[in-house]
Amino acid sequence: MNRREELDLFLVKAQDLIDSKYILADIKIVNLLKTIASSETLLALFKNCLEDFDIEKAKKTYLVSNQYLSGKGEFVLPPNSKELLSFVFYVLMDVDAKRILLSEFLDKYFYEDGSCYASYAKFINEMVKPFVSSVKLLMESVIEGKLQDPIEALINEENRKREMLIEEENRKKKELEFSAKAYGESIKAVKDLLLKDKTKVKSKKINPEKLEEIVLVIDMLANAVESDDKDAVYYAYVAYKYVAKSNRLLFFGRIRKISKLIGDVINGL
Repeated sequence: MNRREELDLFLVKAQDLIDSKYILADIKIVNLLKTIASSETLLALFKNCLEDFDIEKAKKTYLVSNQYLSGKGEFVLPPNSKELLSFVFYVLMDVDAKRILLSEFLDKYFYEDGSCYASYAKFINEMVKPFVSSVKLLMESVIEGKLQDPIEALINEENRKREMLIEEENRKKKELEFSAKAYGESIKAVKDLLLKDKTKVKSKKINPEKLEEIVLVIDMLANAVESDDKDAVYYAYVAYKYVAKSNRLLFFGRIRKISKLIGDVINGL
């Protein structure tokens, strides 16, 4: 079938649903959904509409409490074709799959004087007819070339997502490479600074016991940065930081330099 024939068949099945009696609604909905499934263009149109559609959010938005009737709800017409097609399509699919019992759905959201027939008529007028009209309008725009072919749009979107995925993978790869480079360079820089600290401390006249403790803290951090233990690096750095704060003249300007480098090491683990 060409696009015009696909649309014409859809409109025939949609009119069957609109004209049907309440007791035949279920089978008419099934027939309409089968028509959509058998049409490549219609199927692509709905797939495009359903992209990023949040059905749970939509239910809260378009099926709301009735402010005049306690325990009842009402249907709020979606503001655009994309939302309308997506939401009604989900409802019809749920009716077909028996996740929604049509009788209960009509009684709650299309209540009309307690009559199931009146509720069904309200459902047809407020939900089904706008849905069918929107499909007709969009398909005619496709046929006339005013709207992008939904199949082409679907392919373009799939290609776009594939390209985005490749770009994201490349970005992550570059980040890992950069992180590994920064990690390695930071370890070397930390060890160089700690060696200078150790040499400087040993050249000063310091109480032997205190000197031993300071050197121990410096060596502990030097060993920790070469391990794969993030906690060990952090604990050793905290100990070093407090030693440096307690001996500001010996470790002047060190905390700021070491902090950035230790951050690179921890992020690289």
